[in-house]
Amino acid sequence: MMRSLPLIALAATLTSGMALAQATAPVVAIAEPDAARLASARQLLDQIMPPATREGMIQSMLTPMQANMRHGLEQSEGLQKALRRDPKAKAAFDRFLDKQEARTSAVLRESLPGMIEAMARAYARRFDVAQLDDIKRFFATPTGQAYMKTSFSIMADPDIAAWQRKLMSRAMTQMQDDIAAMAKDIEATQQDKK
Repeated sequence: MMRSLPLIALAATLTSGMALAQATAPVVAIAEPDAARLASARQLLDQIMPPATREGMIQSMLTPMQANMRHGLEQSEGLQKALRRDPKAKAAFDRFLDKQEARTSAVLRESLPGMIEAMARAYARRFDVAQLDDIKRFFATPTGQAYMKTSFSIMADPDIAAWQRKLMSRAMTQMQDDIAAMAKDIEATQQDKK
């Protein structure tokens, strides 16, 4: 049991991280956005994230992020040791990551309409109609069009990929230390029961 504890903890951490961790902010009354602002914000979102291409845009951002996370995890020294101890563990770990990546993509696809509406409402609270019109005009310019076409693929940039891998490697090192401390704590409580 104790040998598998690090993998169980890792699985729990990955599940929460890769499945789009949700904030647990307290529920507060939120002012309803002005109807004209909301209509304008919805038009803006339709312009910058056309409904026909939304899923592809989101997936083009998510795919490199997931690949970078996977690579960073696979470079973790502690995980490599654990996987080398049991040759079947690598296949199980790969299946786990595949499942989490597929689940994350499915959750994003299913949640996309709600995300777009939430974004429209957020824009409507922060910008008035004139400001939203200015933003729409920018996105109608050649520079705005170029930004829209490439902004979601920014996550695939080599510098961002390297940063994500480094971040994941650092997080894995810290998590391994935390898992080791937790394992010691659990062992101590089990020794106390004897």
